[in-house]
Amino acid sequence: MTAVVTNAQELNKVAIKKMSDGVCECISSKEGVDTKSKAELEFGMCLMKVYSEDEAYYNENNMDFTDQKVVSNIGEQVGIQLAVSCPPAMEIFMMIAGAQNDTEVEEDNEEQEYIEFTGKIVKTDGKKFTTFEIKDEDGRRHNVVWLTYVDNDELLEDAVKGRDSYIFTSIELDIYDPRIGEYRNMLVLDRIDLIED
Repeated sequence: MTAVVTNAQELNKVAIKKMSDGVCECISSKEGVDTKSKAELEFGMCLMKVYSEDEAYYNENNMDFTDQKVVSNIGEQVGIQLAVSCPPAMEIFMMIAGAQNDTEVEEDNEEQEYIEFTGKIVKTDGKKFTTFEIKDEDGRRHNVVWLTYVDNDELLEDAVKGRDSYIFTSIELDIYDPRIGEYRNMLVLDRIDLIED
Protein backbone atom coordinates (compact mmCIF):
# COMPACT_ATOMS: atom_id res chain seq x y z
CA MET A 1 0.00 0.00 0.00
CA THR A 2 1.39 3.38 -1.01
CA ALA A 3 1.33 6.10 1.64
CA VAL A 4 0.18 9.47 0.34
CA VAL A 5 2.13 12.37 1.77
CA THR A 6 -0.12 15.37 2.28
CA ASN A 7 2.29 17.52 4.24
CA ALA A 8 5.88 18.34 3.33
CA GLN A 9 6.91 17.92 7.01
CA GLU A 10 6.05 14.19 6.87
CA LEU A 11 9.02 13.43 4.63
CA ASN A 12 11.93 11.68 6.32
CA LYS A 13 14.70 14.23 6.99
CA VAL A 14 17.46 11.63 6.60
CA ALA A 15 16.06 10.51 3.24
CA ILE A 16 15.73 14.12 2.09
CA LYS A 17 19.35 14.78 3.10
CA LYS A 18 20.50 11.67 1.21
CA MET A 19 18.61 12.74 -1.90
CA SER A 20 19.83 16.35 -1.57
CA ASP A 21 23.46 15.20 -1.40
CA GLY A 22 22.98 13.15 -4.56
CA VAL A 23 21.23 15.99 -6.37
CA CYS A 24 23.97 18.42 -5.30
CA GLU A 25 26.64 16.13 -6.76
CA CYS A 26 24.61 15.75 -9.97
CA ILE A 27 23.95 19.50 -10.34
CA SER A 28 27.59 20.36 -9.60
CA SER A 29 28.65 18.45 -12.72
CA LYS A 30 26.28 20.39 -15.02
CA GLU A 31 27.58 23.07 -17.35
CA GLY A 32 25.86 25.58 -19.59
CA VAL A 33 22.76 25.94 -17.39
CA ASP A 34 22.04 29.57 -18.19
CA THR A 35 18.24 29.86 -18.41
CA LYS A 36 15.25 29.13 -16.19
CA SER A 37 13.90 26.28 -18.33
CA LYS A 38 17.30 24.56 -18.47
CA ALA A 39 17.64 24.92 -14.69
CA GLU A 40 14.20 23.36 -14.12
CA LEU A 41 14.98 20.48 -16.47
CA GLU A 42 18.39 19.77 -14.94
CA PHE A 43 16.96 19.85 -11.41
CA GLY A 44 14.15 17.46 -12.41
CA MET A 45 16.55 15.12 -14.20
CA CYS A 46 18.94 15.05 -11.23
CA LEU A 47 16.04 14.26 -8.87
CA MET A 48 14.97 11.35 -11.10
CA LYS A 49 18.54 10.06 -11.44
CA VAL A 50 19.13 10.03 -7.67
CA TYR A 51 15.71 8.45 -6.99
CA SER A 52 16.27 5.69 -9.56
CA GLU A 53 19.65 4.76 -8.03
CA ASP A 54 18.00 3.71 -4.72
CA GLU A 55 14.31 3.49 -5.54
CA ALA A 56 13.43 0.90 -2.86
CA TYR A 57 14.93 3.05 -0.07
CA TYR A 58 13.04 6.18 -1.12
CA ASN A 59 9.76 4.31 -1.58
CA GLU A 60 10.12 2.90 1.96
CA ASN A 61 10.41 6.51 3.17
CA ASN A 62 7.19 7.68 1.47
CA MET A 63 9.09 9.24 -1.44
CA ASP A 64 7.45 7.31 -4.28
CA PHE A 65 7.96 9.27 -7.50
CA THR A 66 4.88 7.73 -9.13
CA ASP A 67 2.73 10.02 -6.95
CA GLN A 68 2.83 13.58 -8.34
CA LYS A 69 1.76 15.13 -5.00
CA VAL A 70 4.70 13.44 -3.31
CA VAL A 71 7.11 14.59 -6.04
CA SER A 72 6.03 18.20 -5.51
CA ASN A 73 6.77 17.94 -1.77
CA ILE A 74 10.10 16.22 -2.41
CA GLY A 75 11.19 18.94 -4.85
CA GLU A 76 10.33 21.62 -2.31
CA GLN A 77 12.13 19.90 0.59
CA VAL A 78 15.21 19.02 -1.48
CA GLY A 79 15.32 22.59 -2.75
CA ILE A 80 15.31 23.97 0.79
CA GLN A 81 18.09 21.57 1.81
CA LEU A 82 20.19 22.41 -1.25
CA ALA A 83 19.83 26.15 -0.65
CA VAL A 84 21.50 25.62 2.73
CA SER A 85 24.11 22.97 1.94
CA CYS A 86 24.93 23.12 -1.78
CA PRO A 87 26.55 26.35 -3.09
CA PRO A 88 26.67 25.08 -6.72
CA ALA A 89 22.86 24.78 -6.63
CA MET A 90 22.29 28.43 -5.71
CA GLU A 91 22.75 29.73 -9.24
CA ILE A 92 20.32 27.16 -10.58
CA PHE A 93 17.72 28.01 -7.93
CA MET A 94 18.05 31.72 -8.66
CA MET A 95 17.13 30.90 -12.27
CA ILE A 96 14.23 28.67 -11.25
CA ALA A 97 12.97 31.47 -9.01
CA GLY A 98 12.87 33.69 -12.08
CA ALA A 99 16.00 35.79 -11.52
CA GLN A 100 16.61 36.51 -15.20
CA ASN A 101 15.39 38.96 -17.78
CA ASP A 102 12.90 38.47 -20.62
CA THR A 103 15.68 38.46 -23.23
CA GLU A 104 17.14 35.28 -21.73
CA VAL A 105 13.72 33.61 -21.86
CA GLU A 106 13.30 34.55 -25.52
CA GLU A 107 16.79 33.29 -26.37
CA ASP A 108 16.12 30.01 -24.59
CA ASN A 109 12.88 29.51 -26.50
CA GLU A 110 14.71 30.10 -29.77
CA GLU A 111 17.50 27.63 -28.92
CA GLN A 112 15.23 24.79 -27.75
CA GLU A 113 13.62 22.66 -30.46
CA TYR A 114 9.98 21.87 -29.76
CA ILE A 115 8.04 18.99 -31.31
CA GLU A 116 4.28 19.49 -31.64
CA PHE A 117 1.59 16.99 -32.60
CA THR A 118 -2.16 16.59 -32.17
CA GLY A 119 -3.57 13.34 -30.84
CA LYS A 120 -5.08 11.32 -27.99
CA ILE A 121 -3.45 9.67 -25.00
CA VAL A 122 -4.03 5.94 -25.49
CA LYS A 123 -1.90 4.55 -22.65
CA THR A 124 -0.35 5.76 -19.37
CA ASP A 125 2.57 4.11 -17.59
CA GLY A 126 3.59 5.35 -14.14
CA LYS A 127 6.20 2.78 -13.10
CA LYS A 128 9.28 5.02 -12.84
CA PHE A 129 8.46 8.05 -14.96
CA THR A 130 4.88 8.92 -15.85
CA THR A 131 4.84 8.16 -19.57
CA PHE A 132 2.02 8.81 -22.02
CA GLU A 133 1.62 6.98 -25.29
CA ILE A 134 -0.03 9.45 -27.65
CA LYS A 135 -1.52 8.45 -30.99
CA ASP A 136 -1.44 11.36 -33.44
CA GLU A 137 -3.83 12.15 -36.28
CA ASP A 138 -1.70 10.15 -38.74
CA GLY A 139 -1.80 7.04 -36.54
CA ARG A 140 1.81 7.36 -35.34
CA ARG A 141 2.47 6.66 -31.66
CA HIS A 142 4.71 8.88 -29.51
CA ASN A 143 5.99 7.99 -26.02
CA VAL A 144 6.21 11.20 -24.02
CA VAL A 145 7.58 11.52 -20.46
CA TRP A 146 6.03 13.81 -17.85
CA LEU A 147 9.15 14.97 -16.00
CA THR A 148 8.88 18.67 -15.22
CA TYR A 149 6.28 21.44 -15.00
CA VAL A 150 3.79 21.29 -17.90
CA ASP A 151 2.01 24.41 -19.15
CA ASN A 152 -1.79 23.95 -18.91
CA ASP A 153 -1.31 20.74 -16.87
CA GLU A 154 -4.90 21.02 -15.63
CA LEU A 155 -5.90 19.63 -19.06
CA LEU A 156 -4.02 16.38 -18.41
CA GLU A 157 -6.71 14.99 -16.12
CA ASP A 158 -9.19 14.91 -19.00
CA ALA A 159 -6.55 14.06 -21.61
CA VAL A 160 -5.56 10.80 -19.89
CA LYS A 161 -9.13 9.55 -20.33
CA GLY A 162 -8.33 9.33 -24.04
CA ARG A 163 -11.68 10.60 -25.27
CA ASP A 164 -10.54 13.88 -26.81
CA SER A 165 -7.58 15.04 -28.87
CA TYR A 166 -5.24 17.80 -27.69
CA ILE A 167 -2.17 19.56 -29.03
CA PHE A 168 0.91 18.21 -27.24
CA THR A 169 4.24 20.04 -27.31
CA SER A 170 7.36 18.17 -26.23
CA ILE A 171 11.13 18.65 -26.10
CA GLU A 172 13.77 16.11 -27.12
CA LEU A 173 16.22 15.54 -24.26
CA ASP A 174 18.88 13.04 -23.23
CA ILE A 175 17.53 11.54 -19.99
CA TYR A 176 19.16 9.04 -17.66
CA ASP A 177 17.42 5.65 -17.93
CA PRO A 178 18.14 3.51 -14.84
CA ARG A 179 17.10 0.31 -16.63
CA ILE A 180 20.05 0.53 -19.03
CA GLY A 181 22.33 2.68 -16.85
CA GLU A 182 22.88 5.40 -19.44
CA TYR A 183 21.26 8.41 -21.06
CA ARG A 184 18.86 8.03 -23.96
CA ASN A 185 16.92 10.42 -26.16
CA MET A 186 13.34 10.90 -24.96
CA LEU A 187 10.43 13.26 -25.58
CA VAL A 188 9.54 15.32 -22.49
CA LEU A 189 6.08 16.90 -22.31
CA ASP A 190 6.31 20.70 -22.21
CA ARG A 191 2.71 21.86 -22.69
CA ILE A 192 -0.79 20.75 -23.64
CA ASP A 193 -3.36 22.87 -25.46
CA LEU A 194 -6.98 22.63 -26.54
CA ILE A 195 -7.63 22.34 -30.25
CA GLU A 196 -9.14 25.60 -31.48
CA ASP A 197 -12.20 25.37 -33.72
